[in-house]
Amino acid sequence: MDNTTLENSIREEASRAITAIREKEALEMRQRDEVFSMEMEDFRRQAEAETESHIRQEISKLENKALLERKKMKLQNAEQFINRIVDEVMKNIRNDRLYKQFLLEAIRDGVKISGADVDIKLSNEDIFLKKDIVAAIAAMDGRKKVSITEDSKVQWGGCLIRDKETGRIFNHTLERIYFRKSLLIRQQVMSLLMRKAEGNQ
Repeated sequence: MDNTTLENSIREEASRAITAIREKEALEMRQRDEVFSMEMEDFRRQAEAETESHIRQEISKLENKALLERKKMKLQNAEQFINRIVDEVMKNIRNDRLYKQFLLEAIRDGVKISGADVDIKLSNEDIFLKKDIVAAIAAMDGRKKVSITEDSKVQWGGCLIRDKETGRIFNHTLERIYFRKSLLIRQQVMSLLMRKAEGNQ
């Protein structure tokens, strides 16, 4: 075999080896590209899914918050309505023919419990009943000394009675009565409002 043939044979063999190596490298590159593309696609899908999930969660949070805000507004409106109604009722309670009787009985009860002279605090709108109150107490126990003054703390009506000897205070104000019954009153008003709302639908 001469040198030229040997060289040609080596060149051909080298060329085939180089071609095989290049093809192998190209195949590996394509495989890596495919794996990379698949990984990128998986990552994109996962990112989209996570983003969509996050968006759904945020939308759900916003919807819940909006629902809570609407409920809060309804409750605040109902609370304002109830406060307005209660205030109107309490302002007009003196017009009821039984109010004077209620006030005199509350004072008699407080004076009975008290063992000594008493200070009676009234709303300025009830001061005109001073003579009736003094007469009612005198008819009950003429020995007790009574002082009657107005007090800005008594707004809706009723009275505060202070035992001068012990300092005990008997609270027969409408504010106190309302405070003790306010939960029940509010529940009943809300029940009426709910029934009214259901009837309008």
